[in-house]
Amino acid sequence: MIELNLAGLAEVRAAFARLAPEIKAQALRGLAQVAFDTAQRQVDTHTQTGALARSLRLRSDGDGGWLIGHDQQHAPYAPFVHWGTPPHDIRPRNKKVLRWPSGQGGKASFIFARFVHHPGYKGDAYLIEAADEAVRQFDAIVRRLEV
Repeated sequence: MIELNLAGLAEVRAAFARLAPEIKAQALRGLAQVAFDTAQRQVDTHTQTGALARSLRLRSDGDGGWLIGHDQQHAPYAPFVHWGTPPHDIRPRNKKVLRWPSGQGGKASFIFARFVHHPGYKGDAYLIEAADEAVRQFDAIVRRLEV
């Protein structure tokens, strides 16, 4: 289980408990939209094909809450981009060697290797940053709704 501790979350929960039910629903939707929009902007920095950005979803959980996450069918590598990976070796699964294009010149040539060492990736916790941004904007979201 992943537990997130966001700065200011206790204050947001206390303020949220004092809101009228219809304002709560609108505020929650506003918070979710801010988090989703922020995550969408940040995930765009990691795109080569656009699949990671297209896989990001905002959907209702059915109980009045909202879920933001990736569609694993379209971007199964999303957790590795978000949380990072330690250094590791990449080995072929069904063949004897790995093969990839060399990218040199106009002719087709390939590089072959029995394995490659991946140096790891520190990750980019853009979903956590997006949740933090939503918490920072909580007061402004509620003020717009109470007018």
